[in-house]
Amino acid sequence: MWAKNNPSWLCLLIGFSFLASQTTEGSKLFPRRTKLTWVNGIAHLPEHMGDPTFVISTAFGNVDVDYCHNPSSMTSESDYMGFVKDGIQASTHQMGRITPEVDTLVEHLRDALAKVGKSGRVIHIAHSQGSVITWLAAKRLTVEECRRIEIISFGGAATICTSEFPFSRCINYYGVNDPILNVVPSAVKALKSGFSFGGGLEQEIIFLASRTGDPMTDHGLLNPTYLEALLWEGQRYQSLYLSPLGKMVDGAFVAPLASSMAWFPNFAYHVTRRLFVAILRILMLLRDFIRNVFSHRGEKDRYEPITL
Repeated sequence: MWAKNNPSWLCLLIGFSFLASQTTEGSKLFPRRTKLTWVNGIAHLPEHMGDPTFVISTAFGNVDVDYCHNPSSMTSESDYMGFVKDGIQASTHQMGRITPEVDTLVEHLRDALAKVGKSGRVIHIAHSQGSVITWLAAKRLTVEECRRIEIISFGGAATICTSEFPFSRCINYYGVNDPILNVVPSAVKALKSGFSFGGGLEQEIIFLASRTGDPMTDHGLLNPTYLEALLWEGQRYQSLYLSPLGKMVDGAFVAPLASSMAWFPNFAYHVTRRLFVAILRILMLLRDFIRNVFSHRGEKDRYEPITL
C-alpha cells in the first residue's frame, strides 16, 4: 500500500537495489569486491614484510593487504652467501623452473579469488623476483582466474603482459637505470622501441626516470623511483574500487577514536575532510539519480499532440 502511494520512493529503492547488484567499475557507490596481495623479491626475511605491507595498505586507502612471503636463503641481513643463493634461484625461475614458492603463490592467489567471489577483483603487486614467480604462477592459473586478477609489477625479473596471459590488467614499471634490466630482454626491447602495449590500448611496460641517481637504490620498492608509481596506483585503486559510502562509514566510526589519541588534531582533520568529501560525493550521486528518475517520468507523462 505504501509503495503504491509513494511511487517515487519505490523507484528510488529499486534503483539502489539495482546499483547494489552491479559489480562493474562503473558503479561508484557499490564497487566490486577486491583483495590486495603482494609478493616480494629476494633477500626478504619475515621481519622485512611488515613495512612494505603497511606502505601498500596506506597508499591504497588503508585496505587490508595479504602478502605471500617469498622466503630467502639468508639467515641474517649480513648473510652474503644466502643473498647469492637467492640470486641463483631467481635465475632458475627465469628459465622456467617451478619451485615451492610458485606453488605457494598459486594457492595464495586462488584463496584471494575465493574471498572476492566470481565478480570480484584481485589486485596483485609483485616486485623483482616476485614478478618472475608471478609469471610462473600465471601458467598454472585458468583463463577465468586470470581474468579476475590485475598485475602491478615493479622492477620485475620477468615482464607480465596481457598478450601472454589473459589478466584483467598488467602494468610493469621499470626504472631506466634499474640493474634488473640487464637480465630482462623483453623490457630492454621495449625500452629501445619506446613503448610496449599488451592486448589492449593501455601501455603495459612503463619506464620511470631515476629519482635518486643510484641504480641499486632505484630497484627498491619503497625507494623514491618506484614509490611514486606505487602511490599513483593507489590513487587509481581508490578512485575505482573504494566506495564513498564505505569511506563515510569508516570516517564515522574512526573519527570518535581520535579524541583519545595524542595526535588528535591532525588525525581528526584528515578524517573529517574525508568524511565530508564522501558525503558530498554521495549527495551528488543521489542528485543525479533522482534527476534521471524524474526526467524519465516527465517524458512518460508528457502530452504529445496528434497531428492529423
